[in-house]
Amino acid sequence: MRSCVLLLILLIILRPAVSQSLTASDHLSIDSFAITVKYDNDIYKLTKELTSPYQQDIQKARSIFRWLTHNIRYDYKLFNKGGVKGPVCKEGQNCEQVFRDWEREYIHNILKKKKAVCDGYARIYKKMCEAAGLRCEIIEGYTKSKPYQVGITGIADHAWNAVWIDSAYLLLDATWAAGYCSENESTGKLTGFTRQFNEYYWSTSFNDLSRNHFPKDPKWILTHNYTKEKYANNPYYAAPLLSKLQLISPSSGVIEAKQGDTIRFRFEYTGAPMLLQLNTNIFRNLDVFKTKKISRKTTISEVDTLALKKQKYITYTRTGNSYAFDYVVPDNSLYYMELLFDYRRAMRFKVKIEKP
Repeated sequence: MRSCVLLLILLIILRPAVSQSLTASDHLSIDSFAITVKYDNDIYKLTKELTSPYQQDIQKARSIFRWLTHNIRYDYKLFNKGGVKGPVCKEGQNCEQVFRDWEREYIHNILKKKKAVCDGYARIYKKMCEAAGLRCEIIEGYTKSKPYQVGITGIADHAWNAVWIDSAYLLLDATWAAGYCSENESTGKLTGFTRQFNEYYWSTSFNDLSRNHFPKDPKWILTHNYTKEKYANNPYYAAPLLSKLQLISPSSGVIEAKQGDTIRFRFEYTGAPMLLQLNTNIFRNLDVFKTKKISRKTTISEVDTLALKKQKYITYTRTGNSYAFDYVVPDNSLYYMELLFDYRRAMRFKVKIEKP
């Protein structure tokens, strides 16, 4: 009897760890449930309702993530005003208590108004994970979301999360998964938010996330020899294409070349075959899409048939999902290149010409 008990203990100790992962069907089931849960003025009650049906940590993490991305809109007006103003601790005050009180009220107001900027998404996700017994961290850092940011780092003004699942950190960005903002290109101000769930920012590998995210704290650099300079030199990727597009060459978004050089473009693209174009500062195709205002608040996009007739296209080779074409540098004035898929910007590169 004793030997049987010892054997049972050994089997429990030595059994292989169960890897926690979710299938597309799991996502659908969890998501369908999470978006039905209502907030009733109690974050702990909300967290319990979202996580109590599940045993695995990854299921709980997903349920919280999906609720947050479905229910909290990006507060673009607050962003335009400069974002969140943190607490001020005066002399003689208990600063830790001041911060706790501020954060409690801050999170309460977000859940009440259902609007937040990135800091709010990250704080709420961490708070709810901790309430569910999950270890979660906030990562602050840099992001690349504009074509002109190729070759520059910018400022560390974004926040996302890492949640501990199955002996490793799982990376996610609830803000960018929740939807996207429209922008007035002349003023740089955000003009609206569209809720549209983006699966790409759930459980994103560091290699994929680092195409447009870079952590301020080096401990979150999860790939050997990945530097801020390498991040800055990444090409710009259009957000809707990130999950479908992998660049093979050039190896950097900053291309060093001279007149007459051949730049070889190679990439993997899992979307439908498309029309491929190249815009540069030397030659640009006319914009095919034009905006038409149909009411005070509503605009629609229309195709400019005249511009469509004047388009020039790139001839490429395709094998499966692999695409390739070459471009010869025409002269020394070249300083940027944009690839367009079906008339829309897909990637942008910066060009540094070696002077003769």
